[in-house]
Amino acid sequence: MVRPPGMPTMFKLLTVVAVLLVRANDSGSTEPEVVGDGGRSGVPRVIDVTDGRASFDLATPRPSRRTLVVVSALSRAQGPFPIRLTARPSNDPQSYQTTPGPLDNRPRLDPPKALNLPPEATGLPPRQRTFHLIAHGGDVMLASSYLAVESRLIAVGHRIQVYVDLRDLGTVDDSTVRDLITTFDEKIYPDAARRFGPALDVDRDGRFTVFFSSWLNRLSGGKVSVDGFVRGADLDRDLGPPFGNRCDMMYLNTRLKAGAHLKTIIAHEYTHAVTFSHKVLAKGSSGQEEEGWLDEALAHLVEDSHGFSLSNIDYRVSAFLSRPESYRLVVEDYYAADLFRSHGNRGATYLFLRWCVDRYGPGLIDALIRSDRRGLANLETATGSSFAELFRNWTISLYLSGLDPDVATDGAYRSIDPRGELEDWILAGPRVASVGPSRSDDSWIGQGTTTHYVIVEGFPGARGVTVEVVGPSQAELQVTAIALPDHLGRPELSVQRRRTPDGEIQIQAEVTELDGTSVRLGALAWEPLIPADDPRKPACRRGGLDMLGIARAFGTSALPARGTLRSKAIPLAGFGATEGPMVFKAVGTDAFGRRVAAWTIVNLTARPDEFLRQE
Repeated sequence: MVRPPGMPTMFKLLTVVAVLLVRANDSGSTEPEVVGDGGRSGVPRVIDVTDGRASFDLATPRPSRRTLVVVSALSRAQGPFPIRLTARPSNDPQSYQTTPGPLDNRPRLDPPKALNLPPEATGLPPRQRTFHLIAHGGDVMLASSYLAVESRLIAVGHRIQVYVDLRDLGTVDDSTVRDLITTFDEKIYPDAARRFGPALDVDRDGRFTVFFSSWLNRLSGGKVSVDGFVRGADLDRDLGPPFGNRCDMMYLNTRLKAGAHLKTIIAHEYTHAVTFSHKVLAKGSSGQEEEGWLDEALAHLVEDSHGFSLSNIDYRVSAFLSRPESYRLVVEDYYAADLFRSHGNRGATYLFLRWCVDRYGPGLIDALIRSDRRGLANLETATGSSFAELFRNWTISLYLSGLDPDVATDGAYRSIDPRGELEDWILAGPRVASVGPSRSDDSWIGQGTTTHYVIVEGFPGARGVTVEVVGPSQAELQVTAIALPDHLGRPELSVQRRRTPDGEIQIQAEVTELDGTSVRLGALAWEPLIPADDPRKPACRRGGLDMLGIARAFGTSALPARGTLRSKAIPLAGFGATEGPMVFKAVGTDAFGRRVAAWTIVNLTARPDEFLRQE
């Protein structure tokens, strides 16, 4: 639930192979496990972890054999957890038998029968009303954190009534109000009421209340700006002003205008009110608010069911894929964890539940909202699977989905493409690190319920690689190894930042293919590594080149095997030197039709070494 501090164009989606699980070492030996050449590429194998340590061999019978190692921390604790993966050559890798692991074959959850709609309201609401808004930040239990805001009724629908802050009268135009009322009355309310039941009518006036205020641009002393939110305290009849308004309501920012984004925000926020009504209000003293991560994921999935837009999630998904080891999936309370405006965490929750719904059917959303359970217990009961199993299969699917369009099977995304486009955002799957002859180790700081992806390369003259993963036992490490296809295109991207004499920021990009397989580049994209707290600020912008733009900048989009392409100067229009680190990604298709990507990060705050020569 959002509280104040206090399907788009996509590439064709076809997915990859079923999961096989490796049999545990029956002998109890401490010798390394071996992922031999007997398994097919793309087949995940579970690696045993004991006391925070995993050791295993990878057979590399061919120089081109590379293996993806997925390292996750399943701990619910925040961390941080220092984790290290090392690779060293081995001339005696030992393979062993594998056994098929049981996939979850539970029936798909179909939506329940539709509920009847309650009768419409009669009469008119009060012309003026005072709402108490937690505008100043600080302790939500202190009355001084709240502000009394006078408002005026400006419109009434069949199921909704709209108030505006007196200081903002005239800023919410008629087209926005009409769009709001029509969308709520004809789409959002009926859909929610039939699937889950409506939000509780707390003030018994027969309508849901929307309150527009420009205070949403400057919450917490001007530090926080949001498009909208719902507070559970407002829906609590026993909690009076200033701590609650005893009203079923949502707050909306006056900057919102008629259109798809407005509709998406309304759908998202009303879902929070519905979920709180089911989880807390309908259960009385035994009710518990849904955990923050799952509450947000459900609201984003309901956005999807309406199909208005992806504007409330696209940049969050891209932020998560840029740093998957930095964004926790399971966060019980975003505010207590100081993650209120951490967009990558929200991208993680969306991608995880989106995958679960793809696997178990749209009825999963209904089951989770109607359930009297919360968090992981809610999810595990509805799916019949353990969180560890769900998390492992999700992290695997996140990388493999869409990698090879010629290989399709169950178990991966069907509704979105982590290697495609999300609205106008270019995705490239999760960012990976590499270890091998040029770099034999990789260290990172993991958080609880996060994942890090590493590609392990073979060593010249060696028949295999010994890999060791070490982290704190409290991290509850989960390790999976997946042999990648031979001759998978392997682009590498480097970007030099320069400033022209007149102060313009430009880049020069270089892409090199390292495997011996040609690649056709399809896009070069860039965006802030960490999106701004306010997604409407310019710092949430992205930029890029399509295939034609690449051809103009590089002279061609065809990257030859083991060849290099260098671009001309590319201006970063709209980006300044104060906007911090930027993520750059080059995506393309190799000679076998498989989709590949290269990543790099450039800090725009660093002083340029030299001026870029004008061309």
